[in-house]
Amino acid sequence: MSDNLKACFAEFFATFLLVFVGVGSIIMNTSTNGSIGLIGIALAHGLAIFLGCAITGHISGAHINPAVTAAMLATRRIGFGLGLAYIASQLLGALFGASLLNYAMPLTAAKAAFYGTPMLADGVSFQQGIFLEAVLTFILVLSIFGSAVDARGPKSISSLVIGLAITADIFVGGPITGAAMNPARAFGPAIMSGIFTNHAVYWIGPMIGGILGGIVYERMLKKN
Repeated sequence: MSDNLKACFAEFFATFLLVFVGVGSIIMNTSTNGSIGLIGIALAHGLAIFLGCAITGHISGAHINPAVTAAMLATRRIGFGLGLAYIASQLLGALFGASLLNYAMPLTAAKAAFYGTPMLADGVSFQQGIFLEAVLTFILVLSIFGSAVDARGPKSISSLVIGLAITADIFVGGPITGAAMNPARAFGPAIMSGIFTNHAVYWIGPMIGGILGGIVYERMLKKN
């Protein structure tokens, strides 16, 4: 297997891990009448990203997110063809993770939780959703570039830094947009639940925030 195929499989696996663990925590929260709560859900997503980065970071760079790949494309850190292959692998991994929960979790709870499909809270507009998802993803991508991409960053703890960024973002945005910060994280569950209301929020916001985060780090924070 070529290195590029291995990298794509690493992206598939790490995104599967994120969705299986993250969405699994949402389903179990529903199944146990809210016993896990926002803190548990945020930690589950953060730990899944921590593990995914630790396992695959040296293989693919552990993007685990089309918005991160878009940031790498915008800053010319990955080729266009491989970038598209990464995004396809991430979407397939997310779909596989969401579909596997059909067999691993109580089906009634999975359906009641809408397979963890992110949704806008009541009173939150489409534009507000895009703005918040963009800001949250901007913070995430700055954390990635600062800890894992920049050669002078603290690479030994980059997996922890990125996982903590996910956790912190969910604390802030979870009750408002679901804090997906990741088109793949929204895509897999949406396919399983069939709910695509405001789905574009979870593509437009993260892509804008991710690209801006990468460019801002490269142009305004990274030392020459």
